[in-house]
Amino acid sequence: MYTLFIDTHDAKVIIIIFKDGHILFQNILESKNKHSEITMPTLDKTLKEANIDIKELNSVIVVNGPGSFTGERIAVTIAKTIAYCLNIPIRTINALLILSLNLNEDHKCVALEDRNGAFVATFDQNNQLIDEIKYLNKSTYLEYKETHNVVTDCDIDYEKVYTYAIKLTPLNPHEVKPLYIKGISALNDK
Repeated sequence: MYTLFIDTHDAKVIIIIFKDGHILFQNILESKNKHSEITMPTLDKTLKEANIDIKELNSVIVVNGPGSFTGERIAVTIAKTIAYCLNIPIRTINALLILSLNLNEDHKCVALEDRNGAFVATFDQNNQLIDEIKYLNKSTYLEYKETHNVVTDCDIDYEKVYTYAIKLTPLNPHEVKPLYIKGISALNDK
């Protein structure tokens, strides 16, 4: 079984082809704000290097954010199109959960920083969200960091991410949506 993993939520474009849960081939590139120019060629290159045809894909996992508006739209749009056209399952996972999956702590406070602040979330030892994902402006985030042990980066075991994500309920491709700052704010207002 072949699964495509695609992530463009930050400065990198990450394309991984899994075969039966193990990385068959991957490309991780620094984009320098050229996601729209390099994502499709990188996907094509990765499929060729893995020696599989796109029609052989059995499922798609996409990181749906939080992240930049353009970056998230690229990954989500490509993933939705592939899943829809091939009639294969699509699953989403957010980048904060990916950080949590790769930490061995009981109480995990993770953040994705940008120039204006940070997306933050807290997970328990079973990677269940304790507190809603929120966006904190720079000054609020700096205060938050003074009272919380915030993790912003760690080594990512993508096979561990695959193992978690593949168990998630597949979505209708039309229901897959990126997580943006405004979307997170709207969720927090409910």
